[in-house]
Amino acid sequence: MSENNDCQDGWCGPAPFANTPPMGLAPELRDVQDVLPDWAQLAPALHEDAYATADALWWSRKLGEKMSLGADVAALMRSEEDARAVQSALAGVWGWWPADRAPRYWKSGAANRQTALLHVPLPESGVQQGLAWAAAPQTVFNLRGAEAEIALRIGQDISAQQAAALTPESALALVDGVAVAIEWVDVRWRDGLQAPALALLADGQCHGGLALGEWLPATLLAGRDWAQQVCTVAVNGEAPQRFTGTHSLGDPAWLLLDWMQHVARRYGSVPAGTVVTTGSWCGCLKLDAGDRLTVAFEGLGQLGWQF
Repeated sequence: MSENNDCQDGWCGPAPFANTPPMGLAPELRDVQDVLPDWAQLAPALHEDAYATADALWWSRKLGEKMSLGADVAALMRSEEDARAVQSALAGVWGWWPADRAPRYWKSGAANRQTALLHVPLPESGVQQGLAWAAAPQTVFNLRGAEAEIALRIGQDISAQQAAALTPESALALVDGVAVAIEWVDVRWRDGLQAPALALLADGQCHGGLALGEWLPATLLAGRDWAQQVCTVAVNGEAPQRFTGTHSLGDPAWLLLDWMQHVARRYGSVPAGTVVTTGSWCGCLKLDAGDRLTVAFEGLGQLGWQF
């Protein structure tokens, strides 16, 4: 059981909520020693005080319900590294990506070029490709949010040494494909998008799932005027909303260098076929069950998702 090592507040001992099954859990599932992962063995890099966060998210995914407040556990994580370690621990338990290579799918972005970029791996089982209409989510915890994005795919293996020597231009030259993407936004915390930043990061940075459209050649990116790029989104066949040049970084490829170097530092390489989504052009659209969303980028294709 995790320990609270900060006694300045007058309380020491097991961290709150650590290894505690949710109230009302069926009796056959209340023996936590039989059902909770042994984080010390499965995720030795995970600090003991972060076990409570991993436990809370594990219960939510196991039961398909939002079980805990992110605000209750965020203070037990010391830093962004603890939050990332929680996600990695959950990835190992649920098999989100193979342990012997970098995750294949990522999200990246920032509010502007002056803000630090955030790069987060995505569960591979939650990615839908090659469908005109992505299937409705099976389990929704808080919301059916949707973001219209552009995804970029890397065409060759990149070692850590190669990544360290890249420039923005040479990083862009490694892209071999571009596709329209829709990210489904959802949160496992009871406080939803209002949960503290570290709690959201531990939960995959508000990620519910990803749909990818047809891959087109990267030559379409050459000389593209992103300030004039038009994105349209339509719900249930109604008049589309139009967004022009609204990417927060001005150019979705602007983040490539930082993202590639981040992946290479953490995993040793960036494998060919690795994909990154690059941030929303339309904010986060709030949808209802049954809504049909269509996203189109002029010259780059379109994609639909039935929510």
